[in-house]
Amino acid sequence: MHLTRRYRYLQALRNEKTDDLVWAPNFDYWLNINQAEGTVPEKYAHMSRNDIVRAVGGCIWNRAGGLRVVLDSSVTETWSPHGDAMIHEYRTPIGNISETHAKTEGECRARFIAEHFIKDLESLRVMKYVIEATHYEADYEPTLRALAETGDDGIVLSPCFSVPFIQFAKMDAGYINGFYLWMDHKSEVDSIIDAYFKSFLEGYRVLADGPADVIATNDNMDGTMISPDIFREYAIPFYQEAKRIISAKGKIFEGHWCGRTQSLLPLVPGCGLDVVEAIVTKPMANVELSEALDILDGKVVMQGGIPSVLVCEEGGSHEDFQRYIEDVVVPLKCRRGFILGMSDNVPPNADFGRIEAVAELIS
Repeated sequence: MHLTRRYRYLQALRNEKTDDLVWAPNFDYWLNINQAEGTVPEKYAHMSRNDIVRAVGGCIWNRAGGLRVVLDSSVTETWSPHGDAMIHEYRTPIGNISETHAKTEGECRARFIAEHFIKDLESLRVMKYVIEATHYEADYEPTLRALAETGDDGIVLSPCFSVPFIQFAKMDAGYINGFYLWMDHKSEVDSIIDAYFKSFLEGYRVLADGPADVIATNDNMDGTMISPDIFREYAIPFYQEAKRIISAKGKIFEGHWCGRTQSLLPLVPGCGLDVVEAIVTKPMANVELSEALDILDGKVVMQGGIPSVLVCEEGGSHEDFQRYIEDVVVPLKCRRGFILGMSDNVPPNADFGRIEAVAELIS
């Protein structure tokens, strides 16, 4: 029987033994920036993202939306330019809140949140009103389109939502202010986290009914900011409830863990996740690839293994990269629960020739 890339990838995601190492590159950010700046290598200039993955011998890891956000009529949401920044505002009957998205390196590159929605208890109260006024409806067309484009060459996932504590502390309050609010006003913070919890699970019910192969979080999990105690209190209960919803529909539940997570890896088996994706290893974190797999103990699948710095000249020569694949990755080829991927993404200034070389190096 001919096994397609899709079949093998799904086998690996379900923690089943495969006859070959699945290689699933993630270079969306590299492609988006280089397309916008006109610097995609000529041979790829007129190719789709999925066709570039096919050309480099990888399995397609295709992200697509599966729901639309609907606000109650009492809430108005606006995005408006303000100089080089964008102002995102919610107007409600009990007050207004806003955040500011500012430029980083240039027009086409990722922005950062220079001002967060939650600044104090009053804006926290307004944010909770917005959360409770937010609902989700199915919008499976992007997923169906992605499945058709991907075909037998990979899988489609719908990434959505974060652990509620991360959504509060990182995105809506900012970690410094968020931690102060949490320490000084824990009951009020726990109240908004509970609102996120209920809202996000509602969204996961919509996604679980859809056609995506994998439902993923947007956690960007990082043990530098999320301690093991915080993880136990806030992440595990959320993951386990989400897992019940997602697995009941036959879907795979994946967490996006792209930070320094070595302190949290021992808590992953049994936490509810089926897969942790983008796990960062040495030299970008204090854990070896084989050690990370040992910690997961074959109970949770890991997708990662190529630290993003190694695909850049700053991280070493092409020969250094080749040695890493041969000495660190290839010995793990037959290990169940391992999918070779990026940790986290291919940077815009990468030597794309290193991505091109991976399939041959692991064959």
